[in-house]
Amino acid sequence: MILGYRSVEILTMKTTLIKDRSELTKSENKICDYIEEYMNNSIYMTVTEIANNCGVGEATVTRFCRKLGFRSFLEFKMTMAQELKGSSNFDEIEDGKIQESDSIEIIAKKFYDTSVKFLDKSLNKIDFRQLEEITELLLNANRIHFVGVGNSGIIAEDTYYKFMKIGLNCNFYKESHTIAMMSPLMKTGEVMFIISRKGNTPEINTSAEIAKENGVKIVSITENLLSKLVRVSDYVINYEEQETKLENEILTSRIPEMFIIDLIYTNVVRKNLKNASENKEKTSNALELISKQQ
Repeated sequence: MILGYRSVEILTMKTTLIKDRSELTKSENKICDYIEEYMNNSIYMTVTEIANNCGVGEATVTRFCRKLGFRSFLEFKMTMAQELKGSSNFDEIEDGKIQESDSIEIIAKKFYDTSVKFLDKSLNKIDFRQLEEITELLLNANRIHFVGVGNSGIIAEDTYYKFMKIGLNCNFYKESHTIAMMSPLMKTGEVMFIISRKGNTPEINTSAEIAKENGVKIVSITENLLSKLVRVSDYVINYEEQETKLENEILTSRIPEMFIIDLIYTNVVRKNLKNASENKEKTSNALELISKQQ
């Protein structure tokens, strides 16, 4: 039986990837050969790229990694990259620290690798049954209020435009005083959809409490499960936030937040495809007409 990464020798390009290949299939040996030859490049490739370059299916690459004892292709890549430390720039790439001497290519790899880590961990936290319930809630809501302040307000605004274009009755608020004034006017049958990284914005939390007293359903996306926002919410979508030396809010919160929102949006469209498609075409045609008149 092939063991986990303790049986994997990936210290240099000259070493053999595994000690005993006899238990590998022909396709798995092709993967092994490819990774040995292109190890430095392989740590930046997706499972699809590896599969295409080896002439095998993606499932074969995944089975290959699991046969070596890894839980996923990502874990295999990360372990391989750890072994390459000292022979490449991966030590800086891994922790996301941007150096003044970095090329745009190295920066791109740092952004990519850090983003993949966030998404992989966030994906494992998603309760898909809850997402289905949220989808139905949004489809049947009389009105949806997208809420966020600061950077989260930018995402709330973008989310509003997404859902408005497919015909959902919605609006957005990204200014604390406006949120506070609108919350007591919200009614039963409406949804307050809050995007808040830490869930500790007093104005938002108080507004959510007021809206909930009026029968409004509260949906929140947040990293902080210990926040007051979580306690007042009917539905909470939690994502992974990882400390990184790359001090960039885009990498710490925006990517998983937008991923979750796009996932819900796609599910809403899927369940209301005819109306969503027709409304999207109408709104797009209106914009095109206006642009021609300018």
